Amino acid sequence: MKKQDFATIIGIIAGIAVIMWGILKNTPLSVFYDTASFIITVLGSMMALLVNFPLSEIKRLIPVMAQSFKELKMSNFETIQLFTSLSKKARREGLLSLEDEVNNIGDDYLKKGLQMVIDGIEPETIREIMELEIGEMERRHKAGQDMLKSWAAYAPAFGMIGTLIGLIQMLVNLTDSSSIASGMAVALITTFYGSVIANLIFTPMAAKLAARTDKEAGIREMMLEGILAIQSGVNPRIVEEKLLCYLSPKDRIKYAAQNGEALEGVQQNG
Repeated sequence: MKKQDFATIIGIIAGIAVIMWGILKNTPLSVFYDTASFIITVLGSMMALLVNFPLSEIKRLIPVMAQSFKELKMSNFETIQLFTSLSKKARREGLLSLEDEVNNIGDDYLKKGLQMVIDGIEPETIREIMELEIGEMERRHKAGQDMLKSWAAYAPAFGMIGTLIGLIQMLVNLTDSSSIASGMAVALITTFYGSVIANLIFTPMAAKLAARTDKEAGIREMMLEGILAIQSGVNPRIVEEKLLCYLSPKDRIKYAAQNGEALEGVQQNG
């Protein structure tokens, strides 16, 4: 089960709090509420999203957004420690001894790779299948990110449409000079809604999901190298050293400190 990513929650709540503080400092909150502006900006941009993407993709939007509130199941450190342990057992008891370990692994990608090793599938075939899995994962994630980026682009655009509607309605009633100021304020609210939605929610979410995809792809590439190293029967220490190459120099030092080892020749400026 994935852990909650509180940074996303804190960021959205704190962002809203800052905006609310800026509003309430000089004006009542009611000035910034307009039902028609909200409908034009949110529902209008959502309808544009329906035009852009097939319904099958739109149905995945909520689960995609939910992923930005979750952390990855396994860290780089945990991956290295797991493969070090698995390689030791495989060298000591044979590849078939990993059958019990596979049943206790929660990551489907890792479980699939290790099962193919146990089944005796050729390493070239394993690499090909597992790399296809990584590519397909990146494609799925990119589709979700593209939806969020598109919504982030449409929301301010529909905010501007709402502003233009408001301005037109205001110009029609120019004979009533007392309504011009209030009409201008209402006209600008849709632009405000669109900017907040795009820059506080959708654009940051898309960026976070893109960064998470890169991180997950990196962990899966690390897993693939570990799987193939176990299959080839190399020394567990060599397996560990190979996987350490996926860490930054700073993280290698941290890993060494956590595992009570001294990694020499590692500099922090890399």
